[in-house]
Amino acid sequence: MLEESDDFPQQLLYLYRRRRSNHYWTFVAWRGDKIDGVLTGSFDSDFAEGGAFDSFELPPAPHAFLERVHVRESARGMGVGRALIEMYANEASARGCSFIGGSIDLSSEPTARKAFFEGLGFTVSELDNFGAHPTDVLVTVANR
Repeated sequence: MLEESDDFPQQLLYLYRRRRSNHYWTFVAWRGDKIDGVLTGSFDSDFAEGGAFDSFELPPAPHAFLERVHVRESARGMGVGRALIEMYANEASARGCSFIGGSIDLSSEPTARKAFFEGLGFTVSELDNFGAHPTDVLVTVANR
């Protein structure tokens, strides 16, 4: 799916080959025999260490790092991204993560990406990082 995407940076495909880790997961949204979306992320971060999330009021670690969410162009606007985020937030909460954070992909027009995350309960900082408590995301998703 990523190889067929017009807006996925092809030089980054190597990052999404299968990794074996208890803390790093890939979530996949299927429709029939086609993949409509993927989300990759981890559940063992501590954002207080790097400083990139200093503009957020961070609860104690562990934090979940949402690395990438990508939805096939033909499936956008159908709730695929929202469902992937909901699964990720549920898993982050189940693993005891107190915060989900990530960085907006700026490889192409970021306005829609920012609106997507804000619409799901995330705050986007001036550095284009986003973050929220998993429970806040789940409440927002449930109310949409």
